[in-house]
Amino acid sequence: MSKPLRVLSLGAGVQSTTLFLMSCDGVLPKLDHAIFADTGWEPQEVYEHFEWLQERAADAGIPVHVVSAGNIREHSVEGFIGANQSKNQRYATMPLHVLNPDGSRGMVRRQCTREYKIEPIEKKISEIIGRKKGERWPTEPVVDQWFGISADELRRVRMPSQLWKRHIYPLVGLPEPMLERSMTRQGCIEWLRQNYADRHIPRSACIGCPYRDNKSWRWLRDNAPDEWADAVEVDRAIRNANKMDGQAFLHRDTVPLDQAKIDEDADQGQLFRDDDCLGYCGT
Repeated sequence: MSKPLRVLSLGAGVQSTTLFLMSCDGVLPKLDHAIFADTGWEPQEVYEHFEWLQERAADAGIPVHVVSAGNIREHSVEGFIGANQSKNQRYATMPLHVLNPDGSRGMVRRQCTREYKIEPIEKKISEIIGRKKGERWPTEPVVDQWFGISADELRRVRMPSQLWKRHIYPLVGLPEPMLERSMTRQGCIEWLRQNYADRHIPRSACIGCPYRDNKSWRWLRDNAPDEWADAVEVDRAIRNANKMDGQAFLHRDTVPLDQAKIDEDADQGQLFRDDDCLGYCGT
């Protein structure tokens, strides 16, 4: 059996950037590939940061691949307002917050991570290992898939059900230690400050991700007004979603985004919930 390929799921946020740069710098073993799944609705600062990472990848000799299942903003808005009803077009739902007619609250089932992140990345991995269409996946590990999950996010660690890969979490030392000690997100920030003091590392999340906390919404409003306006526009567009009794919102308080009290600090863990993106986005 040949040595499994090391493949990083690169979200271009703090943790996955740390892993990537540690690999480039020789702190961690050299990656064979890194894959960035583009939802088409990332903040501009994430795209600019990713371009810089591609430059570092070229210097280090690490191939970086960009995959996409389309633009999640366009697909979600079109799907929710029923514009494609006549085409019977399927779309992946974001985890929107819902205010039901009886006053209760809920969330739309999240499909976006799988369809815009997991599946495109696995399709690219299939191409990398030379798997032909319709061919069975290998029954032994041929890929070590790295994830940027830090020690303060252990709840997000998941072991794979597939036999063809292992999930590797270098920042927490699973399934075996790769660093001298585990690293939290703050530890990653400190490492980046020490080694890349001139770089601002963005938090990776779709512009209108319903898992954003108030601090993140404030940053968007105050630093990226065009993107904030875009999120407000999408929030209005999905209010009365197709085939939904309740009203849909981007903000957890189930109020219009431009009316939400985002200047309050009581965020109640809106971003990175236990059931969130599990290492494919947000890191």
